[in-house]
Amino acid sequence: MKRTASVLLLSLLAFSASCKDDGGGEDAAVDETSDPIVEETADATDATEEDPGETEPTMDVNGRLETVDGIEVLSMWGTREEMGYAEGALLCGRIRDLFQDYVLGYVVPDSGRDYATITALVTIAYRLPEGDRRELEALLLGVQERCPAEDLIITSEHLEPAAGGSRAVTFDDLKVGHAIADWACSSLTAWGEASATGGTIHARNLDFLQDDAGVILDAHIVKAYQSSEDGGATWASVSFPGLIGCISCFNEEGTGITMHNITGLGTSGNAVPRMLAARQALVDSTGAADPVAAAEAALEACPQQVGNNLHFSMHCATTGCAGGAVFEFDGYAAHADEFATVRAPGDVTDGLSTTDAIVCTNHYMERDTPPTSGGSYDRYQTLVDGVNAGVTAGGLDVAGALALMATTSEQNEGVPTVHTVIMDTEAMTLRVYVPDSTSVEAPSATPHVLDLSAIFTAFTD
Repeated sequence: MKRTASVLLLSLLAFSASCKDDGGGEDAAVDETSDPIVEETADATDATEEDPGETEPTMDVNGRLETVDGIEVLSMWGTREEMGYAEGALLCGRIRDLFQDYVLGYVVPDSGRDYATITALVTIAYRLPEGDRRELEALLLGVQERCPAEDLIITSEHLEPAAGGSRAVTFDDLKVGHAIADWACSSLTAWGEASATGGTIHARNLDFLQDDAGVILDAHIVKAYQSSEDGGATWASVSFPGLIGCISCFNEEGTGITMHNITGLGTSGNAVPRMLAARQALVDSTGAADPVAAAEAALEACPQQVGNNLHFSMHCATTGCAGGAVFEFDGYAAHADEFATVRAPGDVTDGLSTTDAIVCTNHYMERDTPPTSGGSYDRYQTLVDGVNAGVTAGGLDVAGALALMATTSEQNEGVPTVHTVIMDTEAMTLRVYVPDSTSVEAPSATPHVLDLSAIFTAFTD
């Protein structure tokens, strides 16, 4: 079922600026007498006229693409530029395909706005963090230098009129692609007495604006990163070609972060894309003495245009440790907690019988008054009841967590679940459930079971 145009446009405008100034400035403007993307489009088109093989590539491909238990895993290492270049070089036309077939083929026409208007709004209002900009620029360069010229060409009736129905991918297209937001998601984290595995279990549903043809399902890919920046952080992301942020991510320590969309408080003209803010929070938490505090500090530097719940989890295998928290996060700087409120286990009265678990759907519990009815409320109560039953039975295992994801997916009628992930930090096993058709919800799919320790160890082999 399609979302209304107003809600979808809000997700497009959730794409935003930066934690660090990239030189764009807050007062950047667009000449309304001209199309803001014409010059950039022309430059990109010219760059594809030569055979990529006639010029020396700018850098090596620090990456490899392989299939692990039935799902593709793209491993990348090095600087931000090197990792971005590797993604472009190895995924080639699949980056164009996601934009052409999903963003332009489905999201843009559903929004009620033409693409030129959407691009102009993004150009006027938003900037990118410096590191993310470098990575995306290199990603585009990787396609230009390493892939057939046709892999850059978009053909769509929904392009801006100046394109005449066909043109090359531009940097602005990548920016608009990062405006894709998740929707009515559900997640839980259980550890201690609430977990049967001996560690932390983090389970989540990504309930998404899905296209009728299932393009977004087919585009799924797992990306593994080992950065030579960011303190050498290593992590995995369940994601899509061309998107470099965190939607569902877990690092080498078992720490995870998953995005949830909500109606937030306040606005900011100096925001950062939610998936890039989530990535920064996960990276900064790696190796930190207090991962929650490190992640919160990263988020405070990345104000938002809309609301978010970022569900954060940590490996917890000893008595008294904390295995999870939720960052209630938006652009309301006047809030007592500024941009991010940390909801820790036991901070609110929500019916959980244990402080060894935390659950999350699509509303604030602490930063604003929570609802007392409605879909997000109902799914939250389902997770609370399920965790409580798990505690009584000796703790949730993977099967129990999956059953709860299946139940909340069914409750979320009209919004398909396009992937479910379950991370077991004790075994460092990530299960990824992606349906093979739009008629199947993700929790019913056969899982791809990934040994993250093995994937991460392979970086040094």
